[in-house]
Amino acid sequence: MRNRTIARELAIQALYQIDLRGDEVVDEVDSFCKKHTEKQDIYTFAMSLVSGCWSHFKEIDEKISAVTEHWELRRMAVIDKNILRLGVYELLYRDDIPPKVSINEAIELAKKFSTKNSGTFVNGILDKIYTQFGNGKLKDNKYIPFLHNAPEIDYGNSDLHIHTRYSDGTMTPEEVVDESIRLGVSTISITDHDTIDGVMKACRYGYGKNINIIPGIELSSYLAPSEVHILGYFIDVYNASLQKVLKQSYEDRLKRIYAMADKLRSLNVDINPQEVFILAGKGSPGRMHVAETIWKHGYCNTIIDAFSKYIGDKGPAYVPKKTLNPQQAIELIRGAGGAAVLAHPGLTQRDNVIEELVKYGLGGMEVYYPSHTPQAVKKYSEMAKRYNLAITGGSDFHGERRVDTPIAKVTVSGDLVGKLRQKCFSNSRVMSTQRDKAVL
Repeated sequence: MRNRTIARELAIQALYQIDLRGDEVVDEVDSFCKKHTEKQDIYTFAMSLVSGCWSHFKEIDEKISAVTEHWELRRMAVIDKNILRLGVYELLYRDDIPPKVSINEAIELAKKFSTKNSGTFVNGILDKIYTQFGNGKLKDNKYIPFLHNAPEIDYGNSDLHIHTRYSDGTMTPEEVVDESIRLGVSTISITDHDTIDGVMKACRYGYGKNINIIPGIELSSYLAPSEVHILGYFIDVYNASLQKVLKQSYEDRLKRIYAMADKLRSLNVDINPQEVFILAGKGSPGRMHVAETIWKHGYCNTIIDAFSKYIGDKGPAYVPKKTLNPQQAIELIRGAGGAAVLAHPGLTQRDNVIEELVKYGLGGMEVYYPSHTPQAVKKYSEMAKRYNLAITGGSDFHGERRVDTPIAKVTVSGDLVGKLRQKCFSNSRVMSTQRDKAVL
């Protein structure tokens, strides 16, 4: 049996359980797929199918309902419904799989897992869907080969802290890749706030080009009295637990924007939340987008003024973000196979909590950062060595919103990136050992 056929069978079993039991089993999907195969490519493909279907359930179900004249979705057999969902996902959202293969594989799944007539039923519906909605218009989830599965490589000069339009940057992932190549950077990491959409775009676009792209993220966490940002590197973007948390985080961000707009209105600062969402585009809307909207309407002289007058941590229109605590953020990153790194400690000014974060599994510290003074670099380098943490660094690039920090303003050497990657392998070994003990 071919590897991708095995992966599809795993995916169908996982989707079946999610349909029956709901979001409560999402956290179990990752371990289920790992348990049932020792081959990394089977596991990765299966997880990409599950997370892709799960992310597009609503749109996929709408397409199925649109072509089934005599069958309501809720009346379909659960297994048939999820075979259709998988087939539709492949047909409309994956441009790395030929349509004929997707339909044929779905038919075979129906024959194996459902009734004798299910193959014909599935074939007819998928043919209609591809005829009406195909032509590649929705394809955006091409399978991505990530660096955490790659053999050892020379990372060269690396900028490990870059934001795109998918969070609060102003450049697209594709523009970031092109600019990094133009500047001669060997390795970058897209670390958008609480989203992986940008890094997925960058990895697809940069694949085969003269650059290494490490899948990353910057998770917001809160530890009174302020936020502590945790960077994650070499993460598995298909990890079900990670995707579940990020989906909830996005919904919480939308609610926060509405709440801030209400507070601003009481201060005679009238902004429409929809303007903020339009400015954020496909990215995660945040305070930077609110500040820019305030500034554009002339309520302050600069974007920084918007923070100091209205939405800064102590501002009258500030709304706390529903967020993880640092321990949860670190565990989420480690659970996705990545290394957790404390972002800009000199900016955060929470040195007293670092020892506790190490106990939670912190793997690195962002020592090299644009605003870190030579004294800060020395202090945090020594602290990283004391706690056996990987040393990282980057520009914290945001495009036009921070013109004084271009890509590659701060870089680290390839050997430091290699040591960071080893923290991922160490995490995996520790977690694997813990799982083995739990089974025994």
